[in-house]
Amino acid sequence: MQPEATHNDVVTELVFLKRDEKHKTEKPYKLQYDPGKEISRWNCKNEATSDIRVHDIRGHEKDFTLEKQGFAVLKLNTKLAPEDFDDDMKVKKVYYQGLCCLLKDTLGARRVEILEHGIRKRHPEFPISTGDEYEFLQPTSVVHIDFTLDAALDSSKYALKVNNEGYKRIQCVNVWKPLHGPVSDWPLALCDAQTVDMDRDCVATDVVTRTGFTENYQISPHEEHMWYYLSGQLADEVVVFRQTDTDKTYQTGVPHAGFKNTIAISSERCRESVEARALIYY
Repeated sequence: MQPEATHNDVVTELVFLKRDEKHKTEKPYKLQYDPGKEISRWNCKNEATSDIRVHDIRGHEKDFTLEKQGFAVLKLNTKLAPEDFDDDMKVKKVYYQGLCCLLKDTLGARRVEILEHGIRKRHPEFPISTGDEYEFLQPTSVVHIDFTLDAALDSSKYALKVNNEGYKRIQCVNVWKPLHGPVSDWPLALCDAQTVDMDRDCVATDVVTRTGFTENYQISPHEEHMWYYLSGQLADEVVVFRQTDTDKTYQTGVPHAGFKNTIAISSERCRESVEARALIYY
């Protein structure tokens, strides 16, 4: 059932994995480096869908939960100024600590570990290529889920050195917040996990760097998907959304992507945001 439309709903374009019969027998991969002419950087194709309605949840934030839709809006006041997020040590010492406390208290977890974080600062010309490498990460317009369950558990075991067998349940989440607010420039779109069929919509994909690899889900579009965002998101508002969970009830992650907001104020500063991946232990 479609939610009631509001004046802040946005009809926009999102980029999905193109459905291809070959992926039933050939696993998709993407190389995050140039391997030379003999090997293709990817064996899958994307397709843009231009009529996606993204519904605004502003004013109804409490109706959305990690257990139900797979995402929730929480409040987090950090002592860091926006420019402090350029300092990795400050982020890891101050922001990580506050984030761990928030997640542990809110979710009733036994333990929380932050795996990594990334800073995105949209270049004024993005998504048009400048021909040069951007100084910062740009918004990700391709719909995806960050981790498969196996990849999340491997990250816990090998990157965080956690004994996974010591816990009854392990959950992987992403936490997204703007550095400046309110944000209307390239906000984050989130798909209601209840409208996702993993067998139908999600394709495990190898993401390979020169030094390692991980596995995420690329997403194919479907008319049942329901998309949401938080209009005018403030710097003290964080969106926590599920990637995967050892509890099969909550194993479906939340497909997500940044999107061009067609009702954004043209004079607004380009979006700057921080995202962190966290492992939650119960």
